[in-house]
Amino acid sequence: MKHRKRYEDVLDLLDHGISVVTAVNVQHIESLNDVVASVTGVRVRETVPDWFFARADEVVNVDVSVETLLQRLEQGKIYDRAKVEQALQNFFRRESSRALRELALRQVAEDQETKARQQAEGAELEAPTLPGRVMVCVASRGNAKKLLRLGARVAGRFARDWYTVYVETPDEAPDRIAPETQATLEANLRLAEELGAKVVRLRAKSRRQVADVLVDFARRHGITHVIFGQSARSRFDILLHGSIINRFLRDVRDVTVQVVPLTDGNEA
Repeated sequence: MKHRKRYEDVLDLLDHGISVVTAVNVQHIESLNDVVASVTGVRVRETVPDWFFARADEVVNVDVSVETLLQRLEQGKIYDRAKVEQALQNFFRRESSRALRELALRQVAEDQETKARQQAEGAELEAPTLPGRVMVCVASRGNAKKLLRLGARVAGRFARDWYTVYVETPDEAPDRIAPETQATLEANLRLAEELGAKVVRLRAKSRRQVADVLVDFARRHGITHVIFGQSARSRFDILLHGSIINRFLRDVRDVTVQVVPLTDGNEA
């Protein structure tokens, strides 16, 4: 096939002036991947980037009650009968089905609100209050998918712009960074772009200067919401190298800072 993903085929059709009507399950929206995993216990591997939905002229919620959904499953109208029992015991438990339905309703409501705001701005009906700006800080090491999906959700609700910011230190220069670390970083930044972030690469002269670079960027760009990831660190390591988050909090007082605990081998 020409493309790896089906939504890329849709983009080709749109680029040729062909209208497309399609159905997508809420669990396949990229920024909701962590939320879906938490409520269903299942990590959905195939996802569609949020900017794809933002391009839609109209988003409509096709809704049925949880009882109707489960009944259709049991009747074999959604999956092959051989897969029905497994689906009912895993992804489509009654509790998780209710949570997925709520996610779908919220997603469509947010889409409607965003389009209404854009139309009002385009028609200059009034001067709306400008929403804030979100900054997600990523490091070269570690899986940042959880941070980036959270950033996309926060930006979707509150922000006009959101940025994914990576600060390169001398140890991470192109001729010094480990190949596997470079590959992880590039994968994270590609996901950030797919989620709609403006990716910004900055440089610091040392590891201790990273916080200063982030503080300067936040001030110059009017950032109002910052998201950091924090893995477990020993007290000795913090004393030796300092804490970027603590230094940022010390110097910037007028922003909301959200710290997300990360574990080694964070989920995909």
